[in-house]
Amino acid sequence: MQINVQKPGSASVSDFSMMFRRAGWLLVAAPFFGLSTGALFPLVALELDRLGFGETFVGSATSLYYAGSVTGALTYGWILNRIGYKPAFFITAALAGAATFALAQSDNPYVWLGLRYLGGYALGGYYIVVDSWVSALGTRQTRGRLFASFETLRLLATAIGPSLIVVGSATENITLIAFAYALSFAPALLNVTPTLQARGRKLSGDVAGLVRCFPFALAVAFCGGIANASFYGLSAVYAKAIGFDTAQIALFVGAVLVAPAIISIPVGAIGDRFGRMRTVMLIAGCSALACGFTSIAQPATFWITLVMSVVSGGCLVPLYAISLSRVVDAVGERDAIPATTAGLLVYNMGAFCGPALAGLAMEWNGPAGFYIFLGAVALFAILLANADMRLAHCCPEAPEPMPGR
Repeated sequence: MQINVQKPGSASVSDFSMMFRRAGWLLVAAPFFGLSTGALFPLVALELDRLGFGETFVGSATSLYYAGSVTGALTYGWILNRIGYKPAFFITAALAGAATFALAQSDNPYVWLGLRYLGGYALGGYYIVVDSWVSALGTRQTRGRLFASFETLRLLATAIGPSLIVVGSATENITLIAFAYALSFAPALLNVTPTLQARGRKLSGDVAGLVRCFPFALAVAFCGGIANASFYGLSAVYAKAIGFDTAQIALFVGAVLVAPAIISIPVGAIGDRFGRMRTVMLIAGCSALACGFTSIAQPATFWITLVMSVVSGGCLVPLYAISLSRVVDAVGERDAIPATTAGLLVYNMGAFCGPALAGLAMEWNGPAGFYIFLGAVALFAILLANADMRLAHCCPEAPEPMPGR
């Protein structure tokens, strides 16, 4: 009788290989949207300034963009359920490309406002399609790493995007970005779509039902939205307030924004192995310690502040991905679309509230208030993770399967 002995680590290698066979083309498509979005934000602001519109108008255009994104997150799941992943992705890419290309064809301010809203709607729909697609393609053993790999590519591409604005004139750059948006659908069309499988436990399948069943896990995504938007909006303000020069501010902001992209993959692997909420407690604890040190030890040297900020931000921003993975683990691929909708909505709520609350904390406590506030967010995430582990009787987190089962 022949006995097959599995070598240590071979299962994880097999999982890793299968993961990229199933989602590889989506990972190729991710940088197209990330580069385009990252390049378009500064380009739109600079072009509106060149056309003579004031800061209030630029702010209004940005607000409309995010309003469109929230609308897309709210409504596009309905469209996705009816037409499927590939057609839905094609529509978001085409809409984003068309709305961007039209920016180069008009100087009318009201047209720009409408086009930015449409671009935001396309982005919200894109997140619903891709985040649910990636989550549904993963398994309990691979979902964290798969989603983290996708987030890493997306964040890095978004960070690199602003460098594209030096390629040519504003009109040429906008046209180039529009084509990049439109072309993003090509690799996605080559990717497999998930097989929808129902779990034994029946859920309502709507967003409200998921919020009732996973209040603590989804609130963790809210914390991730607070952290991400706060770092994007106020890290430069914080660095300037504590006396960094221009070169130090640039390095500080770049490191803080790129750190989550690097840290996401090991965080995803830990979540796959030890459980999502345990991982939340670990990384939020690390972030809370780093935030506490940074707020107490001021003034500290540039490098100490940089390292502590990388730890605090890099550990808080991935909370959205872990939260969504936790919910999809429980509900299965069938409910990946409403789960993603719920996760994105609470994440956007956190992103909406975060910068204002962080700014208020800095007004009350000076620069240290930034990390006092983020430390409080990290502690809140720890409490939420503990509550989910103890009180989620409706859909408790599944234990890690034993090897060979």
